Amino acid sequence: MSQSLANLLVTLNVRLGDTNNFTFTSDEKTEALNEAFNDDLVVADVWDSSLTFDTSTYQYARPATIDRIQDIYIKPSNASDTDPQKISADLWEVVGDNIHFKNGANLHIPDNYVLYLRGKSKYTTSDSIVETNVQEYVLNLALVNCFKLLLTKKNMSFLKTDITVSEIVTSKREIEREIAKYRQRLPRAFEAA
Repeated sequence: MSQSLANLLVTLNVRLGDTNNFTFTSDEKTEALNEAFNDDLVVADVWDSSLTFDTSTYQYARPATIDRIQDIYIKPSNASDTDPQKISADLWEVVGDNIHFKNGANLHIPDNYVLYLRGKSKYTTSDSIVETNVQEYVLNLALVNCFKLLLTKKNMSFLKTDITVSEIVTSKREIEREIAKYRQRLPRAFEAA
């Protein structure tokens, strides 16, 4: 089930036990989620098949649907009944917002073949996150951000409460361990370029 920023904010409120905005304002929690969304690993796996190879063209604009290109595939018979096969990363590179095919690429990629681009698309706060592990990663990052804010508030405002700084630090470290666990579960692949 995909989760929007608003849905994630509801879950964050529950996990913080702060549905009444006693500890954090709504703006503070939204900012914690915004910061979490900005993390480099908050991405979706995407495929794009909007480009067609032309043997006389070596440069193609990167489609807007994909932020980081990891691999390029073609279907050997250019028919819908075959599975795409990866072409060698030695045949292409990404320079800025363009895909450049190197000399000799047209010897391996036939004219008018569809290019299947596999890569990552960065989630923004206006997107709904589909993957459960990315949702959990964002929520745990937001929790850490809230703990950082709480520690800052306590230290800057000299608040006298029942919680000690060491308790806050311990809670923050526990959440950071959760983030490390979720980070390990996120797919790892490097952009070829």
